[in-house]
Amino acid sequence: MNRDVAIVVIAVVALILVSYQAGYLSFDSNDDDSENVDSTPVETGPSSLDEIHPLASTCLDHGGLTRHDHMYLTIRINGEFATIPSNTGIDTGTCNQSGANMHVVHTHSSDGKLHLEMQTDEDVELGVFFDIWGQHFDETGIFDYRVNETHSMAMSVRDADGTLTVIETYDHFILLEGQEIFIDYGPTA
Repeated sequence: MNRDVAIVVIAVVALILVSYQAGYLSFDSNDDDSENVDSTPVETGPSSLDEIHPLASTCLDHGGLTRHDHMYLTIRINGEFATIPSNTGIDTGTCNQSGANMHVVHTHSSDGKLHLEMQTDEDVELGVFFDIWGQHFDETGIFDYRVNETHSMAMSVRDADGTLTVIETYDHFILLEGQEIFIDYGPTA
């Protein structure tokens, strides 16, 4: 019986410790709710999904490609990395025909690798992928998270030559071969 009680006590202490480290609990006696940062996603204002880019509705197969580029997208929200689902942009409600079942930007795996395939030679903006994915992304925020007085968003890109650049065009950023794109949303420093 003492062993079972010890296991329960250890489990409860571990749960409290994890909750404290994650910020869900505070032992500060001077806590003031007005100082707590609310990291709950808040949908405010228009969404980038209100106007879908025309390329987001373009369907294709692997035939006649003039462009087949790859880039990586990493997204961090409040310190946690977001997963980009595998097969995003493949066999969707828009692109589901036999053969022409891919959007121009899509994934095959959940490692953040984007595949950009085109049958024409034109620029493709990062916002096209977010439109295909069905997620909000522009200078106002990402997903259901919005930039405000307590939260900010930064975007940077390492190009194929290894040069790191801070980006302020967000959804209008042009995708190119070999880029590593990083989007970081969280509490303002």
